[in-house]
Amino acid sequence: MADEKKAKKTAEKKSDKKADKKSKDKKKRTNPFKAIGSFFKSVRSEGKKVTWPKNKEVWKNTLVVIVSILISGLIIFGVDRLLSDGIMANIKKAAQNRTTTAADTTEEQTTAEALEESTVAATEAETTEATTAE
Repeated sequence: MADEKKAKKTAEKKSDKKADKKSKDKKKRTNPFKAIGSFFKSVRSEGKKVTWPKNKEVWKNTLVVIVSILISGLIIFGVDRLLSDGIMANIKKAAQNRTTTAADTTEEQTTAEALEESTVAATEAETTEATTAE
């Protein structure tokens, strides 16, 4: 009896598997144009279920979006401008300090070199005059 029940169950399983294979084959072989048509039919039926906003409501929402974009844009512009002006002012001050320091150093070196050159030239001139006078 137990063997008969097991045999029936295995026979049923095999027949179920065969039936599943046949149904899968049928599903695989469906016409693609029918599938596309049914897709668009379902899209159309879903589109009919949607409650679309009125024209006045669309304009109102559009205006709210545009105003909020303008306000946020102005805020971002203002913060950016303040930060860039502050940073640029600090950079310009630092550049002026470095330039002034470099110019002062160069000027001092140039002055010292000029004095040295004039002293050397004067000494050479005196030496030349003394030798020509003799």
